[in-house]
Amino acid sequence: MAALAPQARCTLCGSSGPCFALRYAICARLSKTEKESGMGCLRCLQAGAFEFWHDTEIGVLDEHGLTHVYNHNKVPPTTFRHSALAELRRTPQIVTIQQELWLTHCDDFMAYIGTWAPKDFYAHSPTGDGRALFHEMTDEKLSHLWDSSRRTGQTFLTEWIATYYAFRCIHCGKLRGTWDCD
Repeated sequence: MAALAPQARCTLCGSSGPCFALRYAICARLSKTEKESGMGCLRCLQAGAFEFWHDTEIGVLDEHGLTHVYNHNKVPPTTFRHSALAELRRTPQIVTIQQELWLTHCDDFMAYIGTWAPKDFYAHSPTGDGRALFHEMTDEKLSHLWDSSRRTGQTFLTEWIATYYAFRCIHCGKLRGTWDCD
């Protein structure tokens, strides 16, 4: 995935600083062998010298656009901005246990805001009801995590074995998330 090395030399422009490994990146300028050991800086990523593929709610996004590969892929709304595809390709992948699933809202890709534990739901809930916020943010088919993680008689959930990936809508601020575990 898109691991950031704190100090490396960019294979594309020669600058030194934080760089991404290009092994899994989309980079037409480099051969497969060059990509294996290649590094790319943030400036080259923003300029489009290399990009990342992403599994999203609306398809797998790569240099060819969106492809519906999985059953979870929804049809993108007709109002979905084409420029959002290019923007997401220039966004580093998030490190997940299984495979990322980038979420959407307001006809755009959401901003990834980090991994959350139960304490984060309590902290971000306007009423302090972490369980309610979890259910509000999580698709119904994945909403069993909260209750199945509580021990008998436990009212305040403190931990779970999953990793929860939280996103915020860049337009309206709505929170959504998804989770996986090994």
